Parts: sequence; structure tokens; C-alpha cells
Amino acid sequence: MDEFNDFKFDWIENSVVASMLITSFLIGLYYTFCNKQETFVDYMLGGRNMGIFPVAMSLVASSVSGLSILGIPTEIYLYGTQVAAANFTLILLTLVIGVFYLPVYYKLQLDSHFEYLQLRFNKHVRILGITLFSLLMIMFLPLVIYIPAVCLNQVTGLSVYSIAFGISGICIFYTTFGGLKAVLWTDVLQNMFTFFGMVFAIIVSCFNLGGVSEIWRINKEGGRLEMFNMDPNPLARNTLWASSIGYFLNYLCILSVVPASVQRYLAVPTLTKARWTLFYVAVCLYIVLNLTTFFGMILYARYYQCDPVAAGVIKSSSQMVPLYISEVGKNYPGLAGLFVSGILSASLSSVSSWLNSIGGMLYKDIKDVYFPNVHHSEGTEFKIIRAVVITLGIASLLLIFVVDKLGTIFQLGITIFGTVLGSTMALFSLGMFFPRANTKGAVTGAIASFFLSGWIIFGAQYYIMTGKLKFPGKITSIDNCPTTIMENFNSSTSLLFNYTGVGSPVVADSSVALIYQLSYNYYVVIGLISGIVVGLVVSLLTEPPDIASLSPDLFTPCVHRFLPKKRQDERPDKASYELARNHENVEVVMDF
Repeated sequence: MDEFNDFKFDWIENSVVASMLITSFLIGLYYTFCNKQETFVDYMLGGRNMGIFPVAMSLVASSVSGLSILGIPTEIYLYGTQVAAANFTLILLTLVIGVFYLPVYYKLQLDSHFEYLQLRFNKHVRILGITLFSLLMIMFLPLVIYIPAVCLNQVTGLSVYSIAFGISGICIFYTTFGGLKAVLWTDVLQNMFTFFGMVFAIIVSCFNLGGVSEIWRINKEGGRLEMFNMDPNPLARNTLWASSIGYFLNYLCILSVVPASVQRYLAVPTLTKARWTLFYVAVCLYIVLNLTTFFGMILYARYYQCDPVAAGVIKSSSQMVPLYISEVGKNYPGLAGLFVSGILSASLSSVSSWLNSIGGMLYKDIKDVYFPNVHHSEGTEFKIIRAVVITLGIASLLLIFVVDKLGTIFQLGITIFGTVLGSTMALFSLGMFFPRANTKGAVTGAIASFFLSGWIIFGAQYYIMTGKLKFPGKITSIDNCPTTIMENFNSSTSLLFNYTGVGSPVVADSSVALIYQLSYNYYVVIGLISGIVVGLVVSLLTEPPDIASLSPDLFTPCVHRFLPKKRQDERPDKASYELARNHENVEVVMDF
């Protein structure tokens, strides 16, 4: 291990990374100058005629960020495989989204799915939805940008912040000028780097560490193989219940109401193709997430006798994956460059997807709500959208300075999602599943959910930052560390913990209230449930909506049987939606 810090990228590694970045840049140039996007629908939805393959690959790429590739292996190394027990919920996700959510989006065929909130409630709810997602993006993207910067910093020696600014510039360029088609095809390219980098690293690791059976044995003896921890305690960090419920709801939110996901469903021409796209996404995600889980087992099999954080080789667990790749890369030229390119690709695809979707939708939603009578030319629209994308990208980039102070990157990512996703999911679910929900209920529920989740989450993060709330990992050792590196031994590290039982303990100061010790998996659960419950209670206590004036298309198909009979067979045409959408003072919009 004394040689790890000496490994730096040579021309082979640099060439691999550069080839990915240059190709992504060229795709952006192509769609900027050679295949220009002529209309808003072309720019944001690829003309609604994209194929299943690029859309599915783009959805996978935007869902699997560098957070997964770096965060999940580190999570497995520190806390065991319990989190991976929830991967099976991806199959259930395809059924729930395909049956309940996609039919609504396809019936309406909206340019921005936040328009749904105006059609179902009013324009203020629409603005509330886009505001919540803008906050989520600004909080989440700094983490996504920070991850590849850490990797490249370790193997190049360049400043984390210099790398972050450089790669973000390339990403913002092809996202801003190339539109959705550029984002989709760069995602396909970047997916290839991610997948082959991961597979190549796993094959080489199995060869070096004695095969799958030996890796399995070491993890079993170290207490890492944990799949069915049935502890019902909500304060336990990872259990089967916490992981499955939290995992399911997080991905349900990501794949059903996040703009980048809905945008891609609407980019294919039919509902059937969208459902097939979703199925392929679930299969690919299952494969990738299990590969990252096994890579975490590889990390433990390599470092179980000499923890690199405790030994002082690296400063934090977020550097563990690049440390290992640096070691393996010495003997396999190009491997480190390919793997780091994969991490970089995953992060770039997530950033580009989110910027592209939020930038265009933010323009569309604000214009339609506040300036409905203002009509811009296509050129002006593109200029405004590009300015919004650049502004959001820069704002997210500037926040990376606080990321490395907030715990493990996997837990941090789930925490950030929990702050906003639950309240936003509550808005759409209230609209689609509950005809009795009204505007006052939707607004009150979402705001109550946001502040309740934020209070719990930011309180917990405060105690984590001050050291009063800790999540020490399972047993690690420094018994076989080379003496040459022990001069950097960190005796205070939280990784030196002799716990060998089921689960992992939560160490909290007596001043930390129990609510702040709640498992991070339940943050999105609290947000969703509180938003729906408060929304329904307020709706029941206030004036009910005129359900007869609402189109059945605004509700998920299973709710149609509960609507007034005279409305069930009516299907207003797109012109009616356009009229309602553009009306300046719409409150109950679907009034035919």
C-alpha cells in the first residue's frame, strides 16, 4: 500500500479518459451544427420519435450516477450487503409505473409533465412542483460532479475543484447546445464505458483475489454477507425492511416523477414502447447494481486486513474505489483509465439529463404560468433555455465545496433525495389517485412534507457534521498493514470498530433526539406519507373539487370506475388541453 499514492495516469490512461470526453464533445457539436433541433419538441423530447434502445440506455445512465459506482461498493465494504437485498424491488417498479403513471402521461402528451399539476389543480401547484425539483437538482448535482473529481484527483494529482470545473464545462456545452438527442447518444456512449469498465475491473479482481468463492468466503467470515436482517427497529441503519421500502420508493420517485425520466418516456412514440423501455431499464439497473454490490465485496476481500482509512493511506471512505483501481491499474494498462471513464461517464450522464430536462421545463412552466400571452420564436426559446441550463449548472458546481463534509456519499445521496422526492411524489400521487384531493390539500401537503423531511434530515446532518451522530462500519483490521505506512495511522477513525453482529450500530450522543437517528432509508417514506395524509385531511376539511369538470385522463386508469359515470367515456382532444393550458386565469382547468 505504500505504493498507492505513487500511481499516476500515464498516456494510455489519459488517452482512454480523453477519448470519452472528446467523443461526448463531438456528439454535442454534431447536434449543434449538423443536426439542429428546430423546435421545442425536438430540443426537449427528440421529436417524440426516439427509439427504445437510446432512451432505455439514457434512463439507465441518468439513474446510475457515479454515486452508485463509488457509493454502493463503499457501502458494502463498511456495512455489508444488506442494502443489495432490495434490488429485487426493481421488477415491482416496472409494474407500478407502467400501470399507474405512464398511461396518464401518454394520454395528456404534455411538453412538461409539471403541466399536469396545473391541469389537475392550478398554476400555483405547478410552480410549487418545479420549484421543489429545482431545489433537488441544485442540492444533488454538486454531489454527482464531486464524485468523478475525487477519482481523477487521486490518479492525476490535479485539484478536485479544477477537475470539477473542467468536466462540468464539457457537460454543460453538449447539454446546452445539443438538446435531448445529444444527451441520449452521449448517454449510450458513456454507458458503454461504465459497463465495460466495471466488468473488466471485476474480472481482473477475481483473478487476483483467488476467484469468486474466495471473495465470498472472506466476506462471510467478515460479517459482510447480510441479506435478511428482519429487525423492525426504524432506527437501525440498514435492515431488509428499511432497505426494501426506502429503495423502492426512491426509485419509484426517480423513475415516475423526476423530469429526466418522464421526458424520456415521452420521447418514444407509443405507450407500449415506453413500457418496454421501462422493462429494459429495470433489467439493466438490476445487473449494474448487482455488479456494484459484488465490487464492494471485492473491496473488502482486498482490504479486510488493512483498512486504508484507518491506516492513513486515504482520508475518507469515498476515496476507496479509486485507491483500489489505482493499485490494480499498475499491472493492467488502460484499466484504471477505463474504470475512471466509467465513473466520469455515469456522472456526466446524470448531470446532462437533469440539466436538459429541468432547464427546458423551467422555461416552459414559468412562461406558461406568468407570461401566457408572450410568444417567443424558436431561436429566442433556445437562447433562454440555454441560459437557464448554464445558470443552473454553475449554481450546482459552486456547491461542491460543502459536499465532502457530509458523511458517506451513498447515504448522503439518499438523504438529498429524501428531502424533496417525497413531497413531490405526494403532489402527483394526490392528483392521480385521489379525486377528492383539492388544490389547498395538495399545496399544504407538499409544503408540510417538505418542511417535516427537511427538519429531520438537516437536523441529522448537523449532528453528523459535529460528530455527535456516527455510523461506524463493521469490523476492520490493520493487523497486516506494511510498517512503512503506519506512521499515518489514524487511531480515531470510526472504521476501527469491532462489531461483528447483524446490522451496524448507530452511535449517538445523548443530546441527539431519536427522530434524528432514524434510518436514512425512511426519509422519502416520511415525505410521501406525510404529504398524502396532510393533503387528504386538508382536502376533506375544505371545499371539494368539482370532479365532474375533471377529465378522466388526469387520473390513473384504476380510479376511472370511481368517477362520475357521465365523464368516464369522454376523451377531450389535444386542442382542449392547449386551450386550458394557455388560459391566463385557469384555476379549475379542465372545464369543458
